[in-house]
Amino acid sequence: MSQENVESVRDVYDEWALGNMTAGVELFDTRVAFESFMPDANERVSATGVEEVERFMREFLAQWRDFRIVGEEFRTAGDDIVFVSGRQTATGRGSGIAVSDSLHSVWTFRQGAVVKLVFDRNWRRALEAAGLSA
Repeated sequence: MSQENVESVRDVYDEWALGNMTAGVELFDTRVAFESFMPDANERVSATGVEEVERFMREFLAQWRDFRIVGEEFRTAGDDIVFVSGRQTATGRGSGIAVSDSLHSVWTFRQGAVVKLVFDRNWRRALEAAGLSA
C-alpha cells in the first residue's frame, strides 16, 4: 500500500504546485486530524474533520496570492506514512511581498484515507514525526 499512498500524495502535490489548493481533500478521512504552523506567528494550529480543515485553509489562503506547495522528496515510513519535503511560495495579498520557505509534511493513511496530516517548517522535526531519522 505504501507505493500507492506515495503516488496519491505525489498527485496532490502536482496540483498544489499549479496552485490548485483544493486538491487532495477527497483523500481525507471525515475525521482527519490536521496540524500546521502559522508562518507569521510562533504557534501551531490544529483542526479536526474535513469541514474544519477546509475552513482553516480558506481563511489562511485569503491572505495570499499565487500560493503553491512544491514537493521535492517523497519517502515512505512503513506502509501507512508518507513524508514529503518541499517548499511553499506565495505573495502577500496586502503587502505584495513574495515569500518562499521550506515546508515538510507527514501524511498518515488508514485503509486508503488520510487520517492525519502534519505540516512543519523544520525538516528534522517532520522526519521524527514520520518515524524516520536524518
